[in-house]
Amino acid sequence: MKPFLGIPLAIALWAISTAALAKSLVLVEENHAELERDGVAYVLDSYIVMFEQPYYILVRRKDNQAVNAGVAEEVAIEYILPRGCTVPLERRPDLDRRNEDGTKLIIGVAC
Repeated sequence: MKPFLGIPLAIALWAISTAALAKSLVLVEENHAELERDGVAYVLDSYIVMFEQPYYILVRRKDNQAVNAGVAEEVAIEYILPRGCTVPLERRPDLDRRNEDGTKLIIGVAC
């Protein structure tokens, strides 16, 4: 997973690797969710470029501990399927990003 630079997103949650993309990302407010997996609470938000695929799914633990990338992928897919998928989900690992301490990850999916 590629690290990202410090470019703020819509509500200063965190950033991804290119300023041009960050400027065009829009938070999908109605997709905000909290899910629990193995006793750990995760906070998820999705971002899009208007009228385009894919989804950029922000995954973080509510306790602010590092997020396991495999678990983040599973939780992100579980989260987005009922919220935005109208065609089969395609995983986009080329879009994945994480911050330096691993507490926030972006998982890329198209669907």
